[in-house]
Amino acid sequence: MSKKQLVIDHILKEIERGKILQGQRLPSCRKLAEDLGINKITVNKAYEELEKSHLVYSIPCGGFYLIRKQMEPVASSVIVDFKTVRLEKNLIPYREFTHVINTAVDRHHEELFNYECSSGYLPLRHELNKMFEKDGIYTTAERILITSGAQQAISLAFQAIFRNRPGKLLVEVPTYGLVLELADRLGIPMVGIPRTKDGYDFKQLEKLFKSGDINAFYIVPRHQNPTGFSLDESTKRHIAALSQRYNIRIIEDDYLFDLGSKKNSLPIHYYDTNKSTIYIRSFSKTFMPGIRIGAAVLPEDLAHEIMQLKQLMDINTSQLPQAALQLYIQSGMYVKHTLNIRRVYERKLKIARRIIESLAPSNLYWHVPDHGIFVWLILPKGITALMLEERLKQQGILINPSADCYLDTYCASEQGSSASDIPSRAVRLCLSGVSFDKLDTIAAILREIQNNIDDTIG
Repeated sequence: MSKKQLVIDHILKEIERGKILQGQRLPSCRKLAEDLGINKITVNKAYEELEKSHLVYSIPCGGFYLIRKQMEPVASSVIVDFKTVRLEKNLIPYREFTHVINTAVDRHHEELFNYECSSGYLPLRHELNKMFEKDGIYTTAERILITSGAQQAISLAFQAIFRNRPGKLLVEVPTYGLVLELADRLGIPMVGIPRTKDGYDFKQLEKLFKSGDINAFYIVPRHQNPTGFSLDESTKRHIAALSQRYNIRIIEDDYLFDLGSKKNSLPIHYYDTNKSTIYIRSFSKTFMPGIRIGAAVLPEDLAHEIMQLKQLMDINTSQLPQAALQLYIQSGMYVKHTLNIRRVYERKLKIARRIIESLAPSNLYWHVPDHGIFVWLILPKGITALMLEERLKQQGILINPSADCYLDTYCASEQGSSASDIPSRAVRLCLSGVSFDKLDTIAAILREIQNNIDDTIG
C-alpha cells in the first residue's frame, strides 16, 4: 500500500469512528505527517485526492474540512434531466462561498448593507478588470457594470441601443430563446443569419450589414446556446472588421467563457479596435446560479446611458454577493473551481461523444464540442422533437426541444426549402446537471430515435 493510500485509509477510519465530524477541520498536514511518520507533502496529496472525491473541501491557507452531507428526499421516479442548464449540486462550492460571505460581512459590514454605486461594488470591478485583462479584454474598472445576471446586461444593452433609434437587431439562427423573447417584448425588429459549426456565410453577413437596416448584432461566440458551436479566431477577426466597416454594434455574450476553449482563443472585443463592442460575462451558469451576478464591459459612447438605465431599473445589485465574489476571485478559489468544472464537463463530453459515435442512426445530425455543456441534435425527417420528448418523458428522461431558439420570420422565409422543418426537429441536450453514472441514458435517447425511425418506415 502506498503512503498516500495509508493516509486516505486513516482519514476514512477516523470519519467512520466519529472522530472527524461533518464540517470539522481535518488534522493539519504537519500534525498528521508527524503522527504517521511520513512526509507532509504526501499527506497534502492524500487530502487533495479526498477533495477530488468530494469528501472534503479546502480553503486556501485555511486547511481541509469534511463536507457536511444532507439527507435528500428520495424521488418517486428517477428523472434524468438533459433539459435544465444547471450545475450538479456536488460542483457548487457552498462551503467555500459561505466562508467568503462571512469574511465579507466581518470586514465590510458597514458598507455592504447600505445603498452603493449602481455600477457595482468597486473592489469587485477592480478585481474583474485584472481578470479580464488576462483574457484579452482591455478596459477600466469604471467601464465595468455589475448586473443581476447576464440577462439584465443584455436587456440594458438592447434598451440603450434601440431606444428612439430605428433599426433591426441581427441574431444568430438558432440562438438563445429568451433573447428572442426579450427583443420581441421590447418591440425590437429582428433578422436572422444561420449559425453553423463553421460560423456564417460571410457574403450574407456583409450584405445584411451593408443594407443599413442593422443597428446591432447579438452573438454568442463560444459554447453557443443551444448548439454548443464556437467560432474560430479568423471568424471573430472578420466579424470585428465588418462591424467596424459598417458601424454595427456587437453585443458579445460570453456567458460560458469559464468552460474553456481552444488555446489562445480571444473574444471579439479583443479584435474590435474601435472598442464599440458590449462584452457580457456571467457568474451564474458555471459557479453559483443563485447569486445572479453578471458583468458588462461598456463602450465609452454608451456607458453613461446604460448605467443610468441600470439605476432606474433596480438602484443597485445586491452588495453582499458582490463582495463575497471579489474575495473568492482574489483568493484564487474561483480559478480553482472553474478548472475543476472544466475538467468535469470535458470528461462528460468525451463520454457523450463515444456513445453517440457508436449508436447514432446514420441520418441523425449531431454535434458534440470539446468544451462546454451542450450536445446538439437535428432529428431525421419525419420525427419531431416534441414527439421524442413525450416518449422520453415516459422513461423519466427530459430533453429540450429547441424550436423556440429560431426566429419565426426566419422559419417562414425557409418555407419550401429543405431547412423549413429543422426547428421542429432540433434538440438540445445539456450535460451540466447530469451525473457521470447517468450519462449512459444518452444511449436510451438514441434507441428511441431509432425506434421512431423504424416506426416511420414501417
